[in-house]
Formats: sequence, C-alpha cells, structure tokens
Amino acid sequence: MNPRALPLVRIAALGLGGLVAGLAGGILAPGWLAAALAWGSLPLGATAILMVHRLTGGRWGEAGGAQWLALAAILPLFAAAMLPLLAGMHALFAWTQPAETLPQLVRNKLAYLNIPFFILRTLAFFALWLWLARAPGRMPARGLLLWLLALTFFSFDWLMSLEPEFYSDVYGLMLAAETTAAAFAWALLLGAQRMAPDARRDIANLWLGVLLGWAFFAFSQYIVIWSANLPDEIGWYIHRGQGLWRAVSVISFALFFLLPFAVLLSGRAKGSARWLERAAASCLAGHTLQIGWLVLPPFDDNGFHSLLLLALLTGLFGAVLFAGRRRESPAGTGGEVPHG
Repeated sequence: MNPRALPLVRIAALGLGGLVAGLAGGILAPGWLAAALAWGSLPLGATAILMVHRLTGGRWGEAGGAQWLALAAILPLFAAAMLPLLAGMHALFAWTQPAETLPQLVRNKLAYLNIPFFILRTLAFFALWLWLARAPGRMPARGLLLWLLALTFFSFDWLMSLEPEFYSDVYGLMLAAETTAAAFAWALLLGAQRMAPDARRDIANLWLGVLLGWAFFAFSQYIVIWSANLPDEIGWYIHRGQGLWRAVSVISFALFFLLPFAVLLSGRAKGSARWLERAAASCLAGHTLQIGWLVLPPFDDNGFHSLLLLALLTGLFGAVLFAGRRRESPAGTGGEVPHG
C-alpha cells in the first residue's frame, strides 16, 4: 500500500467504527465517546502548546516540537472519530427526548441544547481546530483565545450535557488544562531521551505549572458545587463518588496528578529522562481514566462494563495515535512551528 494513503485509510477505518458505535446506541456509543475524547484531546492540547511557543519562543518548543506537530497533524482522526457519533445522539443525550418528558430545568436550556444547533456547533469547532492545527503560527494570540472558547463550548456540549441538569463555569478551563497537560506528557514519554537536559527541565517545569492549573480548576469546581449543595449539581459528584466510580476517581487523580507532581518536585528527577517518562506514562493513564470518569457514569452505575469497553477502545485509538509518529521528523528533535 502507498504510504501516503495510510492516513486516509486510518481516517476511513475510524469513521466507519465511529458510525457503528453511534448506530449501536447505548451499547458502544458511550465507550467510543470516552475513548475518542481521551486520545483525541491530545492533538487539541498539542495545538495550544504550539501556539504558545509561537508567541514565546524558547528551546523547550524546539525540543518537543516534533512530537506536538505529529499530534496536531492527526487531529483529523479525532474529527473522524467524533462526527459519526452525531448519528447516535439519542442514545447519548437525554435532552434529545421529547420536551414534555424532560425536567423544567432542562427544558429551559433547549434553546441552546437542540440537535440542529448542536451539530452546527460541532462542525464549527472542528473546522476551527483543523484550521489552527494546520498552521499554528498563523495567528497564535487570537488563535489561543478561539481555541479556548471552542473547547469550552465543546466541553459543555459533548461532556457536560450528558447530564443536562448539571452546570459548571469552570468545566471548560478544567478540560483545557487537562488536554494541555496530557500533550506535554506525550511529548516527554516519546521524546525525553532525545532532548537535552536543559530542554527537559524547561518542559517539565511548564508541565508542572499546567498540572497545578488543572488541580486548581478541579478543586474550584468541587468546592463551589459542594458548598452550594444544590440538588441538580451535587448529584453529579455523589453519582461519581459511589461504587467503582469512587475508586476510579481516586486512582485517576493519583495517576494524573499526584505521581507526576511528586516526581516534578525533584530537581534531579526533572533532568532525568527515565523519571520523566514514568511520570508521563502515569499522567496519560490517569488522563484516560479521568475522561472515563467524566463521561461514563450516566450510562453504567456499576462501571465495570463501561471501563472494560473504554480499555478496549482506548487501545485502538492509542495504536492509531502511536502510528501517527511516522509523521515525526527522523531526528525527532526538530519541529519548528510553521509561521503560516
């Protein structure tokens, strides 16, 4: 097969799989959505990092540029995986049911939560992200603002509206920090061995700052909702604090934040490729579980079958994402951000 055709084959395969997941309704759609978000968010985070480096410069971006450019280049795979789920919206979103069957709180949101407007917004989000990823140096300052706004409303649509009674202003910022942290982890996992020690330290310091930002946003959302104790909002946390989901919340927090944070507190570990790789692998595993914790509880109170499906589908997406490394430069240390 012509190597140039491989990306198109991957896109077609994921699109077909996503269509099956969407049409299969409640059986496959939630797990497919969680897996697509877990791995598809990495190219989004990489696009933001590339725009930040275009604004600031620095050796850290030159050292990790190849990995982030490779991630940004496979953003079409994320679109191919997500768009077919539009066919399974009735299985994913309770607000698609007849209005008379919905609580009054949800009916008040139907001017925003309706299928035509939802589809139009989704297409607009991906059109913007694909345009930014194609040339992240084109307009980095305005691009970052547009990226964050699109990701915020995307999180409202595809994650928060899975339980339409729930609402949080911080949700989009929390997801933005998580996707960026995961993209930093990916670059260190695959490229730390080839980076100069000073560049590794710079990336590790930036990664630590983003992780702390995520922890701040996550804690802010929790403390505000928990102290307000409103039934429509507090139930979101109560549901995720029971049974297997409680264990998932603890494990995902430890893997995504606590273990990398402990490693990054050490100046010696931040200069060690081996320690950074271990911390990055932990962060990516925690990221996958965290996305599952956000998406899957409305569909599976027990959690076992959803987590098993998430593991299987995440393996599929991970294999495709890893194959995207072929777009990386041979040396693995270049990757200057294009200026557009």
